[in-house]
Amino acid sequence: MKWIIIGISGLTCSGKTTIAKKIQETLEDSVLISQDNYFLSVDDPRHTLVPELNHLNWEILTSLDMSKMYSDVMKTISSLSSNNTLEDKTCSETKILILEGFLLFNYEPIADLCQLRYFLDLSREICWNRRSNRVYNPPDVPGYFDTVVWPEYLKHKEEIFSCPSLINSVKLLDGSKSIDELYNKIMSDINALLYKYFINKK
Repeated sequence: MKWIIIGISGLTCSGKTTIAKKIQETLEDSVLISQDNYFLSVDDPRHTLVPELNHLNWEILTSLDMSKMYSDVMKTISSLSSNNTLEDKTCSETKILILEGFLLFNYEPIADLCQLRYFLDLSREICWNRRSNRVYNPPDVPGYFDTVVWPEYLKHKEEIFSCPSLINSVKLLDGSKSIDELYNKIMSDINALLYKYFINKK
């Protein structure tokens, strides 16, 4: 069985989860794994404290159990059967795994698995406007966006786009565009890859 693994990453509030869920709904036999499900518990000693805010830093890899996420991805790939109900029956031996999260490509074992890689970007102003209207658990404390969220994002983005193995394979998308436009772009790439696999199989 052939797997197409899609990685959708990028800035907080850029539309990653909404787009990933929309793709999963379209490809009814696809599997979605979200990085947000792997945040450590609040009392986990592996967290990093931001002293000036007396608040945990949730914007770094060490706030996540990435080894568990990777293990779950590998179990998914190895355990699911080849029975597939994708609309394109000609690709019945191909399954779709969608991975989404804000630090997907900063964790090399996950990044290496993805054949299609997307990174959603936003301006600082739009990101702040969107994030300030969301409620997090635990909630952001005053100054968290300026002190932690935005600086960490710039650092992680630089890490990705300065990496020789990623710079030419990660497609940078404008997260201020409509969800439908971004979805259509990614679905077009998925369909092209499905078609390629089908042609190569004939």
